[in-house]
Amino acid sequence: MNINGALNLNKPGGKTSHDMVCFARRLFSVKKAGHAGTLDPMATGVLPVLIGSATKLSDLLSGNGKEYRAVLRLGMTADTMDVTGNITGGYSLPLPDFEEVKEVAGSFTGEILQIPPVYSAIKLKGRKLYEYAREGIEITPEPRRVNIYSLTCEETDNPGDYILNIECSKGTYIRSLCHDIGVRLKCGGVMAGLERTRAGSFDIKESFTPEILEKYKTERGEEGLASLIIPCEDILKNITSKKIILDGFYSRLAKNGAEIYLRKLKLNAGDFEPGDKILTYDYNNILFALGEIRDYPDGRACKPVIFAR
Repeated sequence: MNINGALNLNKPGGKTSHDMVCFARRLFSVKKAGHAGTLDPMATGVLPVLIGSATKLSDLLSGNGKEYRAVLRLGMTADTMDVTGNITGGYSLPLPDFEEVKEVAGSFTGEILQIPPVYSAIKLKGRKLYEYAREGIEITPEPRRVNIYSLTCEETDNPGDYILNIECSKGTYIRSLCHDIGVRLKCGGVMAGLERTRAGSFDIKESFTPEILEKYKTERGEEGLASLIIPCEDILKNITSKKIILDGFYSRLAKNGAEIYLRKLKLNAGDFEPGDKILTYDYNNILFALGEIRDYPDGRACKPVIFAR
């Protein structure tokens, strides 16, 4: 069966994102699969798994905004900035009250500079940061600009533990955020739990656990399982509503990667901005690519950047 599209997978704790890709390959009997946006092994929640031609959409989907529900634990620090690492500090002083925690956590909204954890997969000189850390090589990751669009704080029944509801940009490390809040509060902080509740248009309310997927396959077979795949066209429609339809000649050119000038399509270039994403259909009204508006010496054009087939 030829399967192309995305699966909204609810990743369990204790599994890597790569583990889940391997699971999807076995479950759907496909060779080509990937994911959009890594989750740490301890984390749970939304992991878009891409199958077949949808793997071409990985970079595009990874850049979408994310939402998380995290547990902030105050009163300690760790080398990994979460509870899975080696504890590097503890605090016996009275911990700040809820109002102070809420105020400090809220101060991290907007564009901030964030230093990624040394135990992360970011590359430095061709090697991942965690490789240096495991060898005891001291490194200082470069700060990165990220956006925290919203951040709210809730109390829990466990003193020192708080729930953080976070909406943020690509590249935000929630472990670093918990650590930085602890530093600002002068009592230390680590991440004690993490659930991704949204990644772009993928919402946890519409996700499937591995157990449900296996049961679905047993009860409804491969065709029933395939019905859970979100087609590439639906994924792209969640990115943009702008579209162009090309006739046979221009369709053939675009399918070979050529840019198509808007004036030749009798479109007003002023209706489009450089960087705009465009759903590109052929003369049979079949979506075949995601185009991007670019300026060239000869004018403004739509350049196919990701082929959906």
